This record gives sequence, structure tokens and C-alpha cells, in this order.
Amino acid sequence: MLNGSVTKKLHRKALKKNDEAPLFTLSNINDECVQLETLLSKGKSILVFSGSTWYRYSYFGLLAWQGVFEQSDNQDTKILAIYPDKPDSAAIAKWRVDHSIEILYDVGNNVAKQFGLVVKVSPDKAKKLPKTIVIDSISLTSEQETEVTIPAIYVVNKDRTILHVSFDIEGDNCGNVKKILDRLT
Repeated sequence: MLNGSVTKKLHRKALKKNDEAPLFTLSNINDECVQLETLLSKGKSILVFSGSTWYRYSYFGLLAWQGVFEQSDNQDTKILAIYPDKPDSAAIAKWRVDHSIEILYDVGNNVAKQFGLVVKVSPDKAKKLPKTIVIDSISLTSEQETEVTIPAIYVVNKDRTILHVSFDIEGDNCGNVKKILDRLT
């Protein structure tokens, strides 16, 4: 379970249902700029913030989203997977094979900060975080606080209103994909 002080910071800072989502532009795996404003003009968007770098379970989680999404009737909805750094070239090569999910890079956590998903934790607290929140080994051995992006899912309406928020602190939101997509219909 996530440390109590981190949870309090998260709930105090994070955007909630009915808040207005900030607009942003991020690069995708093809180094193209993707603007949330442009996507919202066409339909809703699901923002899947990853608290970790591009690890194998992230890839499989995205495949779960892809599978459920393809069976749903939400073709005007776009799924954006937002990572704090670029995946390696092998992961990019795998993902380029005709997937409808946009992989975006939020280097520096600027967008995650706008959504209130970044918290600072001490090295002692960082060691107690769940495995879904990956922190590099340099941060774990540091004497200073480190920034942590909390995994979360936001469903954003065309008018930028946040329709749904869930935090994926324990890594179990892949099971909620169908529920989230069902709420969109």
C-alpha cells in the first residue's frame, strides 16, 4: 500500500472528476507532436499515465487496453499512454505495428505535474513504494527527495471536463479497462 503521506499529497494535488483538463502537446514514438486539443476536437480521450519507465508489464498493459478497445464501440475515443521517458528502440519497434494507442513522452513530468500526479518522497519512503512505481537506483541511494509520478487514468470529454479518474498505485487498472470503456458509451 502507498505511504499515507504520499496518498494525502496525491489526493490534495491531483485533478479530480469534473475538473478541467489542461491542454498539452507531447511527442509520440514517431517524434511527432500530438496535441490534446486536436484529439478532443474529434472525441474523448483516455490518458493513461505510467509511473514507470517502459517495462514489459507496461507493454502488456497496453495490449490489454488495445484488445478491449478494439471490441468496444468507442471509435471516437483516443487512448494516450503517457510515459516519463522514451522506451528503448526494441519496444518502439514492437509497438509501431498498427496500434491505435498513442505512446507519448512526458520527459520532466511537466504534464503529470499539471494533473497533480507528481509527488516528492524521501529515499526511505521511496523504498517502500509498490513495484508499479519504479524509481531508479540512483534515487534510492540518494540522500535527497525524488520525484515520483503516480500511475493514473483520466477520461477527458471533448469540452476538457474530466469524466473519470482512477489511480493505478497497485498496478491493477488493466482489469478496469472494460469498465472504463463501458462508461463511455
